[in-house]
Amino acid sequence: MSYSFRQYEHLNGPRLTLKRVEAEDLISLANALISSTTWFSQTRNITTPEIFRTYFEKILARETLPLAAIYQGEFVGMSVFQYPTENFTRVEIGFSWVSDQWQRTFVNSEMKFLMLGYAFEVMKVKRVEFSVHPDNVKSNDAMKRLGATFEGMLRKWRFLPGLVPDDGNRNIYSILDDEWPEIQARLKSVLSR
Repeated sequence: MSYSFRQYEHLNGPRLTLKRVEAEDLISLANALISSTTWFSQTRNITTPEIFRTYFEKILARETLPLAAIYQGEFVGMSVFQYPTENFTRVEIGFSWVSDQWQRTFVNSEMKFLMLGYAFEVMKVKRVEFSVHPDNVKSNDAMKRLGATFEGMLRKWRFLPGLVPDDGNRNIYSILDDEWPEIQARLKSVLSR
């Protein structure tokens, strides 16, 4: 039996729970994430809960699995499984957004740890991809810390609604199934500190 995003229930980590984002979560999630200093607010003009809801309702309508990170009952971040191949040999993790006060903490590492484990162990993918705008320094640095392999920049590859300006360029990173055990062990060590 092949995998489907409909199978997802939730993930519990040492500190975070990752739940599927539902339409009724969008305003609360927006209130937790939007600030004038975040990449999404600055480059996609996602500056109000209403703009956030409209933007992410389009994501919810596609074949995606958007997940909200919850810590001690509060939304602290989100990320999305997207662009799966038909047989789930490949999936992309994107739209990772961590609340300002939780950036450079355990939140992004644990969120990626849980999502990567789910992708490789439940979805049984062979490859997880990440596409990051070259100007998004924090996200490019996070990919390197995660241990993802930088594969290069695709020029004029993906144009996203609301990205101002959007040149379509994306840095592509990946983690393969046979690389996961080593990255998993390193992330476990990082998260146990």
